[in-house]
Amino acid sequence: MKRAFLLLTLSMSMATVWAQSYNMIIHVDNGTISGFPNNKISIPVDKIHEVTFEETTADTIEYGDTPITFRFKDYSTHTRSPKKAPALGNRKYGVFASYNNGEMIGQDNVLANLMFNKEVKFINGGWSYSPIVYWPENNTPNNYASFFAYSPYAENGNDFVRVNDTSLEPVIDYIASNPQSDEGDLLYGSLVNATKYDNNGCVIIESKHALARLNINAVVAVDQVGGSDLDSNTKVTIKKVEIDGFPTQGSFDLTKQQWIKFSPDTQTYTIEGDNLSADLRDAGNKSAANQPEGVKTFSKPVGISPFMFIPQKGREEIRITIEYYITTDDPKLAQGYARTKNVIQKTVILPTLHEGYSYNIRLILGLTSVKIEIEADSTWGEDDTIISI
Repeated sequence: MKRAFLLLTLSMSMATVWAQSYNMIIHVDNGTISGFPNNKISIPVDKIHEVTFEETTADTIEYGDTPITFRFKDYSTHTRSPKKAPALGNRKYGVFASYNNGEMIGQDNVLANLMFNKEVKFINGGWSYSPIVYWPENNTPNNYASFFAYSPYAENGNDFVRVNDTSLEPVIDYIASNPQSDEGDLLYGSLVNATKYDNNGCVIIESKHALARLNINAVVAVDQVGGSDLDSNTKVTIKKVEIDGFPTQGSFDLTKQQWIKFSPDTQTYTIEGDNLSADLRDAGNKSAANQPEGVKTFSKPVGISPFMFIPQKGREEIRITIEYYITTDDPKLAQGYARTKNVIQKTVILPTLHEGYSYNIRLILGLTSVKIEIEADSTWGEDDTIISI
């Protein structure tokens, strides 16, 4: 009875307004959808809250017959940090789209009036979403529209990516509460000033990394070991490394493709226990012979996986604390060995940080001191293979 009454009401309303130029606005669970008379829509009746009609103006989007479809060029998930990959396994993007009467847009005052956080997911070998949105039509020769996407899609159960439903700006919030958890890597991409004639109406977006990546490596100071390598009776092993100073939350502007807001709170990235590389992990009060290989005169990774973080350009300092041991076997000693514990903290001035960059911090461990070197790569390396679906 509810369905029949709704259909009857719609029929009477359309008959009343047909002589004038009106646009039907359907109010559903997650916003509104403009549908009548040019768009083709399919909406479950129980999702409809209200149907209203608004007189067509110059700013009203008129839809044509060409559906907007999507294809994402995505970084292969199997090459990601194992701590970050699972959340991207379901392959979902949130898409915002802006239309300014067919004119080109810039980076300022962009509103998602064509699509707002539309869920686009990979199903049966292709990207799909519902209900379908059609390319706008007007008398502008090129008739441009612009698209902005991110992944993973913000939905229930995803507590690290959020969308502000009260704003039409294409901005997302990222919360990095625990760097050791399975929080998802954050991707973004855009296609600005596209038309339905490009790729037969298919919007092709190349994904990029919104986070930066930090790799921690360690090496023994050659000038303090008296030769090209450590004495065979000495091992340098690591108990813990802590890094503090990166923001726990930030807002990413998909239009400007940059981070714009940061929380004053910082997170601590701790590498210890099972997160430490096994061949560097201190074995406790044991002889050097019973310790792992340890830190050598060549660079070795400290953690089992890199740390992904929000690159804040305004905060230049981080604090690095390292606890490490030097164990030397000596048969003249009562225990047969001697152990020295070092706990050293340093404040590091970082270079300008960029999203999508990989940064390498090298800890140069001496007998009583630590030096730090920083390198930056423009990309995440050849193992981050690009695939196209």
